[in-house]
Amino acid sequence: MNNYTIKNSNELSDAEIKIILDSWEVAEWKEMKADEFRQRFEHSEFHLLTDFESNMLSIARINFKFKIKVNETVYQIAELVGFVAVEILRGYGKILLGEIKDNLITRKIEAIGFCRNKYSAFYESSGFKIFYNKVKFLREWKEDQWFTPTEDDDIINLTLAENTFQLFQNLNHENPAYLIFE
Repeated sequence: MNNYTIKNSNELSDAEIKIILDSWEVAEWKEMKADEFRQRFEHSEFHLLTDFESNMLSIARINFKFKIKVNETVYQIAELVGFVAVEILRGYGKILLGEIKDNLITRKIEAIGFCRNKYSAFYESSGFKIFYNKVKFLREWKEDQWFTPTEDDDIINLTLAENTFQLFQNLNHENPAYLIFE
């Protein structure tokens, strides 16, 4: 039987943090110390799927510091990031995504994620609506100019309410969204 748990960064053990960083495969984070990790991700939750011996099977981070502005209105929406299966092709990712969706719906938290086109079919088969090719309508201010902030293509609707769903559905060149960082 698998176990689904949610922890904030301060609740993660040093060993869990090491597994997360190794699974994420972000080169500049490989040597990150546990205290730095806890501070960097203090506004996040870590959703973990483990086996009966507490071995991690799948991991996801929910970032609660994600804001976008559309038509002069700022929306705070949780963001799924750092989603990986430690053991791939075993169905653990789909199980974890289902748990996350149920949890966020119960807590009435709206959330999205991002992915490349080649992964969109996986998310659709896991029961999520995809906003195809909408990432190109997101803008981030950096180095005195607006640019598209990621290599991803698509936006994943995890738990958006109908009005927020329409907001993302209607993104286009004339109606972009701007990422807000504070």
